[in-house]
Amino acid sequence: MRTPNINIFRLISCLPFISLLLTLSCNKQSEGEKLAQTYCASCHLFPEPSLLDKTTWKNNIMPIMAQQMGLQIVNGEVYPDIQKGADGKFESVASVTPEDWAKIIAFYEENAPEKLPSQGREQILAISDLFSVKPISIPQSSFPSLTYIKIDSINQKIYAASDSMLSIFDKKAATILAQKVKETIVDIDFGNILQKAGNQTGYFTNIEILNPNDLAKGSLHSFDFNGKNKFKNTGMLLKNLTRPVQSISVDLDKDGRIDQLICGYGNKNGSLTWQRNLGDNKFQEQIIRPFPGAIKAYIDDVNKDGLPDIWVLFAQAQEGIFLFTNKGNGQFDTKEILRFPPIYGSSFFELVDLNKDGHKDFLYTSGDNADYTTHVLKPYHGVYGYLNDGKNNYKQAFFYPINGCFKALARDFDKDGDIDIATIAYFPDFKNQPKEGFVYLENKGKFTLSATSIKEVNAGNWLVMDAADLDADGDEDIVLGNFDRKKRGRINESKKDTAILVLSNNLR
Repeated sequence: MRTPNINIFRLISCLPFISLLLTLSCNKQSEGEKLAQTYCASCHLFPEPSLLDKTTWKNNIMPIMAQQMGLQIVNGEVYPDIQKGADGKFESVASVTPEDWAKIIAFYEENAPEKLPSQGREQILAISDLFSVKPISIPQSSFPSLTYIKIDSINQKIYAASDSMLSIFDKKAATILAQKVKETIVDIDFGNILQKAGNQTGYFTNIEILNPNDLAKGSLHSFDFNGKNKFKNTGMLLKNLTRPVQSISVDLDKDGRIDQLICGYGNKNGSLTWQRNLGDNKFQEQIIRPFPGAIKAYIDDVNKDGLPDIWVLFAQAQEGIFLFTNKGNGQFDTKEILRFPPIYGSSFFELVDLNKDGHKDFLYTSGDNADYTTHVLKPYHGVYGYLNDGKNNYKQAFFYPINGCFKALARDFDKDGDIDIATIAYFPDFKNQPKEGFVYLENKGKFTLSATSIKEVNAGNWLVMDAADLDADGDEDIVLGNFDRKKRGRINESKKDTAILVLSNNLR
């Protein structure tokens, strides 16, 4: 999986073989390279040998790839997998011969580096003085397990979902509500409600099972919160969803009824779906893109025709950012805007004007490392900025390397007129650079980024984050949510573990 805005849906995962690949072109190709491009690029982008070291290719990737291609490895020897078909006959299910597979392996062993290069930057050591940090604990049955966090700046509240519990805090971190829920909440859609004070209503997404799976166990529910002491699940709108991680309520067909856009992350299967509202609590499913990995979506009328278009990051299999242009009558044109190597571990993107030229850009993170190569620190993990030329053509403007980077938010935190960036890393270099867990990147101008962290960074393993003005003082605050996988599954865990860090902006 690779985890929720979560991102938790991808959390404790083993990426399938389809998560390994990048485009390679050269004038002279060996037979092994040609075979690799033929077989390895059939489901995704081709993986350059340089993306991993020789040992990892040989011991971690190639055995898994062999199984996916219908081969068996017995005592070091490779054989076609023979299975009994519907007609009772035994046949090979292999898509490649052992001889060709040996040539593919030889290509990677000959061209992969002995080890990956370093990040090429100085260690992050400095501590930011921009934020005052306050920890929050949540009563847990076992361990801190935040799967969702959100700042309600109008009502000055923090919403946090953790371990089948929904907690709500005020701006001073005092508990307003701590209520057990049956569902595993990974996303809440408040619509436009958070723009005004009062009762909160909306929809929440229940992933049900966090671990990688293709079971249709997820669901979408409506809710009502009276602002005091009662969060009420007011009904299940949709069920049998394949590992959903985000929902957006939007009238996609402009018929006056609110539809639901569902990011069904899945695992090997999954899809981006439009649930058309037929009225009387009935919905009709329409698949917009039948591939797994839809992790983050935004609604935006890109061509200004009055119809809601959709931006989506797919973070599994064919990873990339796609634009779905609404043509009306339930039809969407699909355009691949950016494509990423699946080995990068796409984890999040934000649709935001980075250079304040009036055009929406991309802030993108790569760093999901919960796969067959989790032991490898990857120099291409980090936060990327892609600028829009005004015609929805995007060019990389900057990259800041952060091991295991999981989310980034672009805001003018220091209010100097340009965009800064706050990041979290769920898979940082714990041994050598633990401060990568939270990094504040101050923009010194033209995306020259100065990195600092916080003293409390080691209080948790930060999986979710949000930024907004929590205390209504005119600047952007930050909240971090802890999913402490080191403590996962332990019994009788302390009830005082830090679940949330509130980073109050010190600007006045």
